[in-house]
Amino acid sequence: MKKLKLTLVLLLLIISASQAQVSIENEINQAVWKPFMESWASYDAVTYNSLHTDDVLRPGRNSLTVGQDYKDRNTRSFAASAERNGKRSIHFSFEQRVYSENRGYEVGYYKVIDQREGQAERTFYGRFHVVLRKENGQWKIAQDWDTNSLRGKPISQEDWDRGTPLEF
Repeated sequence: MKKLKLTLVLLLLIISASQAQVSIENEINQAVWKPFMESWASYDAVTYNSLHTDDVLRPGRNSLTVGQDYKDRNTRSFAASAERNGKRSIHFSFEQRVYSENRGYEVGYYKVIDQREGQAERTFYGRFHVVLRKENGQWKIAQDWDTNSLRGKPISQEDWDRGTPLEF
């Protein structure tokens, strides 16, 4: 009987922890990923930058961009992209999503669909690792790293398919 009670208690704890993770995941989807996708598509650098902490860390291949420098680069990049008169969208597929009360770590793939005026639609894939932090009740991206290859092989639709697509 003691084993049954212990098993039931452990099962309830696991279910409770799982529900908490799903609740945080849903909160992050609405607070970060939905406006991220919308601001990316509309070239809205102000909203896009507001989704990142003031001390955001962006590792690159041979560089490290931090805070306002990262946000200024986004502003310039969004403006230059908007001038090309194109439409773009970004989509996410997740492999790993784990959270504590005020921190999160997510790994997955992104798919960018780019349609420039007078050109054929192009699709690009990449892999990302994101650290999230909750500040003043708001989830934000604190670290963002991505690559377009994995072990020397370009990221593809096949990689994308390994994750769980974000849907609203």
